[in-house]
Amino acid sequence: MGRDHASPRFHVPPPAPPAAWVRGTELALPPGEAHHAAHVLRLAPGSVVTVFDGRGGAAEARISRAARGEVSAVVEAVHPPAARPRPMVRLAFAIPKGRRLDWLLEKATELGAARLAPVRFARSVAGGAALSASARARLEARCIAAAKQAGADWLPEIEPLRPLPDALPAGEPALFGDTSADAQPVAEALAAVEDLDETAHLHLYVGPEGGLTDDERRLLRSAGAAGVRLVRTVLRIETAAVALLAATKAILGP
Repeated sequence: MGRDHASPRFHVPPPAPPAAWVRGTELALPPGEAHHAAHVLRLAPGSVVTVFDGRGGAAEARISRAARGEVSAVVEAVHPPAARPRPMVRLAFAIPKGRRLDWLLEKATELGAARLAPVRFARSVAGGAALSASARARLEARCIAAAKQAGADWLPEIEPLRPLPDALPAGEPALFGDTSADAQPVAEALAAVEDLDETAHLHLYVGPEGGLTDDERRLLRSAGAAGVRLVRTVLRIETAAVALLAATKAILGP
């Protein structure tokens, strides 16, 4: 759970290191956030808001200017940095069609995924060959909206779309959704995961509704990933991804 915020929340990208927010800093809200503040919430100078940078930083600020589509706020109190949600989970998934992807992104952000990795599988039916700049911006916007609503101070990092061979876990622990008879229960597979250090990720892979090919299963297993199953039914991509992420967080701790 994030902090309990009574004031409206707005995402402002972090300043370039080594700079940091301090009391008295004036921040310009990005265009989309400025529009929301001025034209949806109709905030005026003097309104108190919360700003967060998506990397654990947050502050209380007061609107200093709201005119011609531009909104600025002056930092009044900087919060202690929020700890990154643990365990750090990288959720790799086949792209579902249409707005089902929006739902996946929102729930994964609410659940504290550290990284979101769209992957192209042999039986993928959506996603194309790469994410355009506009598509990536739309995905980021969905994550920002979810973090604002949930009170989360960390945003997931969104990776480029890659084929599965280029998206393997590189020696870190991993699970993949599997419908085969020898798939393990999730709790049993997670019991074998050793304590993760401060930089290590647990990788979760969710393929398309058409399932993984035998070659993809072999590829994942050769990279050290364990096949797991949540239920006996075949789940949609977004259902499986969110359920597997939620189960992992619940079993290993928030």
